[in-house]
Amino acid sequence: MGIHGLEKVVDEVAEKIVESLDLSFQELSRDVRKIVERELEETLRVVDEMVEQAEKRSEMIKSRIQSLTQVKIRGKKLEQLEECVDEVIKKVLEIIEEKAGRGDLDKYLEKILEEAIDMVNVTRVRVYTNEYLRESLRRVSENVLRKKNIEITIMDEPVETVFGVIVKSIDGSISFDNRVETKLEGIKPQIRKIVATLI
Repeated sequence: MGIHGLEKVVDEVAEKIVESLDLSFQELSRDVRKIVERELEETLRVVDEMVEQAEKRSEMIKSRIQSLTQVKIRGKKLEQLEECVDEVIKKVLEIIEEKAGRGDLDKYLEKILEEAIDMVNVTRVRVYTNEYLRESLRRVSENVLRKKNIEITIMDEPVETVFGVIVKSIDGSISFDNRVETKLEGIKPQIRKIVATLI
């Protein structure tokens, strides 16, 4: 895979993450780029070794197992690239968790709360987040309450998330999951598709 193919994967990952999360963190983009480059370099190194070993076999054996070897190589490459995508998502979550822990993402917490409330589109809502974000959520919800003129109840029951909220109508009939994990899971098939076209 050439450097242009690699840059395309990295740019696509960074663009989709930034677009979905509405984060303009240059540091995040750099970290994601480093992760993708490292994982893809390791994948290509392993695949190149497999190809080299296959080419050293005798012509008779090679002709009999060539198709099988190619299938195995492709399968291994896909498996490792899938692991690379998972590793990218894991590292991005770690970066976001660290920033959220420092309070760097409070402004974004307000935006995703507003977005979720708009999606639920009712006048009284219950909001869930993890126990560490609850106090930040209480602060930012005051601004949202004034802007939207709705009743917001921050629930004590925690949900599993690194960053984000789940907003539900009072009767629970309408809900919107606006957690970072959900957003990244939505990007995962796109990353997988892009990587698969480059192998």
